Amino acid sequence: MKKLIVGNWKMNLSIRQSLVLADRLEINIEKPTADIVVCPNFISLHAVSHELKESKIKVGAQNINNNDDGAFTGEISGPMLKGLAKYCIVGHSERRVNFGEDDEQISLKVSAAIRNGLTPVLCVGENLNQRHEGLAKRTVLDQLAEDLSELTIKEVSKVVIAYEPVWAIGTGESAEPYDVEQMINCIHKFLINKYQSEIARKIRILYGGSVNSDNALSYLNAEFCGGLLVGGASLNYRQFSKICQL
Repeated sequence: MKKLIVGNWKMNLSIRQSLVLADRLEINIEKPTADIVVCPNFISLHAVSHELKESKIKVGAQNINNNDDGAFTGEISGPMLKGLAKYCIVGHSERRVNFGEDDEQISLKVSAAIRNGLTPVLCVGENLNQRHEGLAKRTVLDQLAEDLSELTIKEVSKVVIAYEPVWAIGTGESAEPYDVEQMINCIHKFLINKYQSEIARKIRILYGGSVNSDNALSYLNAEFCGGLLVGGASLNYRQFSKICQL
C-alpha cells in the first residue's frame, strides 16, 4: 500500500493564494511516491477542488459536522462536501483543544464522514502532561476506542489514523522517530486485537507534528508508518513537493 501524505493548510491563504499553491504543487510534484491530499480552508475548497479535478493530488476538508443538515449556523455537512472532497480531517488537536470537541462528538463526526463517502483522517494524540505522567499510550488507545465506536468492522477499514502528539503541533518541537514508531506499533496492535489483522493491514497510520522536508523521511521509515499529516510545511510548495517525492 502506498504511503499517504496529507497537507493541512489550516486557516491560511485567500482563494487566490490557495489556487497559486495548488498550481505550484501540481507542477512541482512530478513523480509522487505516495498518495497526496491537500486540505484547504472551506472558503477555498470549491476552487481548489476544481483546479485539481484532473490532478494526481486529491482534496480533503478540515472538518465536518456530524449532522447532515439542520440549524447549525456556520457548520459544514457531509452532503455539502460531496463532489468537493475525498478526505476529511476529524478530531485534530486544535479542534479538541480550541473548540472543546470530545471523543463522543468526534465519533459521530467519523461516522458522518463514512456515511457520506469521505475517508476520515482521525487524529489522536496525548498532551505533554499525559506523556510526562506515562499516560501517552493509554490516552491514545482510549481516544481510538471511543472515536471508532460508532463504526462497523467494515467501516473501520476505511479510516485513516493520524498520530499527532498535541505538544508537537505547531510548536516546531517534533517527536523522536523512535517514540513515533513505538506509538504507531501500539496503535497497530490495538487494531489487530480489536478488529483482526486483516482489517489492521488496511488502515494507514500517519504521523503528524512539526513535520518538514528535513525530518519527514525519518518518520516514513518507521515500522507500520503509513504516511504523514503535514501542517505548516504544506504551505511551502518546495518543502511539501519534496516530502511527496521522498
